[in-house]
Amino acid sequence: MKKLILTGLSFLFAITLTFAQDINPETKAKQKVDELTQVLTLNEDQQSAVFTIILEKVTATQAIKADTTLAADVAQQQLDAAQATAHQKISEQLTEDQKVAFAKYLEDNKGKKEDEQGEQQQEEENKEEGNN
Repeated sequence: MKKLILTGLSFLFAITLTFAQDINPETKAKQKVDELTQVLTLNEDQQSAVFTIILEKVTATQAIKADTTLAADVAQQQLDAAQATAHQKISEQLTEDQKVAFAKYLEDNKGKKEDEQGEQQQEEENKEEGNN
């Protein structure tokens, strides 16, 4: 009976992971546009333009991540370049006030990512110390 329950739970867990990874680029781009609309109060024309830009970035990002022939540092450089290009194109669509808010938004997100990376590194170091 235990094996049956564990098998069922394992199956459900595997299905959950599979669905979590199947977010298509359009959905991801729409979520990001919705977030930026709240932060920057984008009008409909801006939303349309930003959606196209973000969709291009998401598609390019997925292509780079899917290319297993790239070295990790080269892939990261390409990801950074795609992101920088997208940010530049988005900035071109914004008013002056929105550009200031967008710069603040990017800075806040950068700070959050750095905090998360620092926490992950600290956790890894703690695990290594525990193993020694």
